[in-house]
Amino acid sequence: MKRFFKYPWMIIALVTIITVFFAFQLRRAEVDNNNFRFVPANDPARLLSKKIDDTFGSQVFILVGLHRPYDSVLDADFLKTLRTYTEEIKKLPMVDKVESIVSSDYITGTSDSIVVESLVPKDFSGTTQEVDTLKGRLLSWDLYRRGLISEDLQATQVLITLKITMEDAGKSDVMDTYHEIQRLARQASFKGTSVYYAGLPVLSVEISQATSKDLRFLIPLVILVVMTVLALSFRRLKGVLLPLLTVLISTIWAMGAMPLVGIRLSILSTVLPVILMAVGSAYGIHVVSHYFDEIAAEPNLSREEFENRLFVLLRRVGRPVFLAALTTFVGFVSFCFTTVVPIFEFGLFSSFGVIAAFIVSVTFIPALLLILGPENRKAAEGKEKPFQDPLSDLIADTFTQVVRKRRTIVLLSGVLLLVSLAGLSKLVVDNVLVEYFKPTTEVARSDRFIRENFGGSKVVSVVVSSPVKGRVLKPDVLGPLDGLETYLTSSVPEVGKVMGFTDLIKRINQVFNVDAPPGGLAALPSPPAPASQPAKNGTPTQEGSFGFGFADTGTPDGGPPSAGVARTGSVSPTEPQGSLGTKGPSNPPLTDQGMADLLSRALDAGTFGTPTADRIIKNLYRLVNYHGYGYYEIPVDPHRYGKTSDEELQNLVSNYLVLLSGNISSYADDPLEPKAIRLNILLRTVGQIDTNRAIEAINRYVADRFPQDVKVDVGGTALVERSLNNLVVQSQLVSILISIFLVFLILAIYYRSIIAGLIGLTPLSISVLINFAVMGFVGIKLNIGTALVASVSVGIGIDYTIHYMAAYHHEYLATQGRGDFIRKTFYSSGKAIIFNALSVGAGFAVLMLSQFVILEDLGLLIALTMGTSALIALTLLPVLLDWIKPSFINRPLPSDAEEGALKNTVRKGE
Repeated sequence: MKRFFKYPWMIIALVTIITVFFAFQLRRAEVDNNNFRFVPANDPARLLSKKIDDTFGSQVFILVGLHRPYDSVLDADFLKTLRTYTEEIKKLPMVDKVESIVSSDYITGTSDSIVVESLVPKDFSGTTQEVDTLKGRLLSWDLYRRGLISEDLQATQVLITLKITMEDAGKSDVMDTYHEIQRLARQASFKGTSVYYAGLPVLSVEISQATSKDLRFLIPLVILVVMTVLALSFRRLKGVLLPLLTVLISTIWAMGAMPLVGIRLSILSTVLPVILMAVGSAYGIHVVSHYFDEIAAEPNLSREEFENRLFVLLRRVGRPVFLAALTTFVGFVSFCFTTVVPIFEFGLFSSFGVIAAFIVSVTFIPALLLILGPENRKAAEGKEKPFQDPLSDLIADTFTQVVRKRRTIVLLSGVLLLVSLAGLSKLVVDNVLVEYFKPTTEVARSDRFIRENFGGSKVVSVVVSSPVKGRVLKPDVLGPLDGLETYLTSSVPEVGKVMGFTDLIKRINQVFNVDAPPGGLAALPSPPAPASQPAKNGTPTQEGSFGFGFADTGTPDGGPPSAGVARTGSVSPTEPQGSLGTKGPSNPPLTDQGMADLLSRALDAGTFGTPTADRIIKNLYRLVNYHGYGYYEIPVDPHRYGKTSDEELQNLVSNYLVLLSGNISSYADDPLEPKAIRLNILLRTVGQIDTNRAIEAINRYVADRFPQDVKVDVGGTALVERSLNNLVVQSQLVSILISIFLVFLILAIYYRSIIAGLIGLTPLSISVLINFAVMGFVGIKLNIGTALVASVSVGIGIDYTIHYMAAYHHEYLATQGRGDFIRKTFYSSGKAIIFNALSVGAGFAVLMLSQFVILEDLGLLIALTMGTSALIALTLLPVLLDWIKPSFINRPLPSDAEEGALKNTVRKGE
């Protein structure tokens, strides 16, 4: 050891160089809290989501909600401002497309054509007639309602699709785009309007910004807490600075290592500095405490005596410090066995930080002490420890009386165990991004607004595919897909909106059959392919869309649209479907009986859900084919359409696609002969429990209704979140089992007894169980943050058990188990255990000031677990040791003999 510390300046220089190197790496640190990144790259849900991205384009969108609490959004000035805002957003480089009420198209039919025009005309002036016409258009197609506009017409939303995949949703350029969208909204000055932002990129950006704020606030705060604890403990500048330097250096090493190897910071990175400072300071405190007690208090030490005593001290202190670091390392390294990426990264770098803290404590601090040399004699005078410590006496007397009531302690422990099991049964597993924030924050309010007024921001995609071109256009595929939409919107309350390929087909079918008889069409010849005809009023622009996800009818290459479609004009259709018009079919006058029958049929029509006024009216429209409502459906019955086979119906749908041969890539992989089509389901759920109910409903329907020769995949962001939820549970179980096993192994090897390992784990296991019970009773969810509590508590809380067992073993051997050795055990270890628990708990309690709810919960739970671990170690553990009287207590350890030899060395030195 003398040889190692021969040149202490070199140790200081080396540690300083390493610290500066890691500090420079911090400049490259990036924050990325994209929930998608939290799931491993080979996870099936993530792979499927990437496949959907590759097939249909980006699923990454930002929702901008605009709410006018005192006015309708159908106001000329508001819509003019919205049009300008929409146009400005389109210019942003990362924006793929923007869909809003002012950029969407409206499809209708005249007596001889289909008309595609702007939903809101550019010359809209807000007259009563114009407003009534616009209301009629919005109410005529369900796609608009809760998609573009709220039910009360006081809110609208803008869907901004970004040119990125889900994997890139948390990167810095996405943050810049989001901030620019916010700036443009402020610049637009929507009068009397509240603006809300939602979507995965918004959550990722807001979490990243809050993470950065937490790091800037919590790190200085925890430094202040550590300094306060050190000042109260040592009341010397050296006692404050030396341990503080240790944790600062190790924290810089751990945090700097992350950008060095290309790891982006996440929400759990906020926890890392706090944990390392709260836990890592213990190693430096241990060294400095013994230094003040055994060396600094001695006056008039020569340089040689000082160095000899310091090296003896390091040999003796190094073992318990190493054991404490080892058990903490075990608790953290257990997270490295999970597949949840941020938890794995946290485990990896917190373990590295613990090793760094240990190394710096046993090298850097001694090197500094060697350089500083012996204490000044005057400063050392009067520093001898008092013979009696009143606080230690109080703790020893109190706990000695408590542990004498062995039956009471065991009985209370049993009751506590049963209550904890009851609380454990109430534990909820749910990792909800928006619940990371307090309910009063803008993020939570925005998410709530979007869910209450629109479809929601969670997406489930149902993709139907076949290797055969056009197979997905047959009635036996489109019929069940449309039925899924009807079933979900009518019977699954968690579903807020369903939009997909079938909506466009139904709309074209409706306007093509405005004047058709309600009962069906007469048999007609097979339709010829549409012939090219010029639009009367010129070609449509490429800027419109039919609503969320439906682009206009221009061709994919930007050329003119197919014949049969006109924008603000008309073109004769190539397939005669009956006389097209806006007045609807002629129906004979109804008698009173006929009206009653019609109302009865409208009431009974449909399969799903409870009849509502809105549904009854729609059923009436269908029964009389009012404005073509009788044909707002997927053609599945050949006879109804004058056909003889499903193939002819498939050809009919193919002709509709020719009319829509524009950019419908969001819902079909090919504009004419798709192999895959998609249905998007928006969920207004918050937690994963509600989301799972919706997903299970979808899966049941898919299994029952679709033909076997097509493949149906259910994917999207909601499925990725569910996968993350499941992985959090798995990682929790794995990390707890691994940490407990490794701690058991350490105790069993150290004491050379399996019984020692089992006894040591008992109080620790109970305190972890209490933690889960508190979560269950209070309603704290098990999520990506609180999943850290148990294993961190095992790694840190075991120190109290080790400390007491070591003191108990030492005093038992010294007295042969006679006399007041239990009181002596409490006297030598009780204050240290309580103070350690208080200091570590106070360090973690700093997290309760975080901007994140999950970190608040983490700080509270670890502080609580530190308290229960210490209390059980001072009550139940003595009872178990005294009751069982394990044989390892009677056996001296090799370290005991070595300690005796070290004491002889010190005496000879004196």
